[in-house]
Amino acid sequence: MKVGMMLGFEKSIKTITNIASEAERAGIHSLYTVDAGRSATITAAAVINVTRSAKVGTYIVNAYAREPWMTGIEARDLNEISEGRFVLGVGTGNLHFNDLYMGIDSSKPLAKMRDFMEIVSTVVSSKAKEPVRYQGKAHRIRWRATWEPATASLPVYLSASGPKMVHLAGEVSDGVGVGIMSSVEFVRDIVRPNARLGAEAAGRNPDALAFPVAATVSINNDAELARDATRASICKLFHPIPHPYYDSQLRQLGHEEFADQAAQLMPQGRLREAMALVPGSVIDTMTITGNVDECAARIRDYEGIADEVILARTAQRGEAAGMAAYENLFELIDQVSG
Repeated sequence: MKVGMMLGFEKSIKTITNIASEAERAGIHSLYTVDAGRSATITAAAVINVTRSAKVGTYIVNAYAREPWMTGIEARDLNEISEGRFVLGVGTGNLHFNDLYMGIDSSKPLAKMRDFMEIVSTVVSSKAKEPVRYQGKAHRIRWRATWEPATASLPVYLSASGPKMVHLAGEVSDGVGVGIMSSVEFVRDIVRPNARLGAEAAGRNPDALAFPVAATVSINNDAELARDATRASICKLFHPIPHPYYDSQLRQLGHEEFADQAAQLMPQGRLREAMALVPGSVIDTMTITGNVDECAARIRDYEGIADEVILARTAQRGEAAGMAAYENLFELIDQVSG
């Protein structure tokens, strides 16, 4: 099973690069950075600099915080310095945060993401002096590349959760990124069929789509501590305002009651009350939680459903500082990589 790892929430770039180096030694397939407190593309460049074989990508860059042309240019450059190891993952980010932090109207994400993906996908692979023309509802471009791309193609993934965005991802992307609370059933029964329909509607080969899946991973030899860390991680997705991506996933899987409760409690900072309401089935099916062996078994559940599982580590209460906190994760990577 191919296993990736999500980076970018650590306290320093140096810590991120140290973790990336150690993860590569443990056998990691891919390393992904995220637009969340840090620039995903700059962090990716740092990770590329300390790795030699692992794929490096973004999961995701926030399309509302960026222009598609420059995003495509950055992806071309990152692919060049990585010698063809780069993967670009794009998403809307948290639509509510976009409004709150940047004052951006996120009310029409489908039109925005269609234009963004069409432009980025063209820019990353355009040959030197080849005219690029696109006029959309949200973006347009008139451009030509100065030099040849490092590789003939560069994978561009679109992160999606809701049915319409998943369908769009099938139409315009190389892969559908699913994050960080995704059950096997959600990917198998909802995401994959819908994305394939999108690809077929666009006249594309649905078998060519990739399905990377990010997963919350909570590793602890104490089962209750592992589950408690997962409960906190899930609830914080609703603070200071609910993240529509994960709210959608919970509702599509029948957890409307908990989604409503978390959406009410977490904006008020009532974490402990919300944690007490997290259904056990959410922890068991939508996250990877337990000791190393239990987490390895859960990752293998995605075999044949996901092309890779990207581990989003959850911090544990009272854990060691620095690299020592990642020892269980590196052990897990070593056990399941291959």
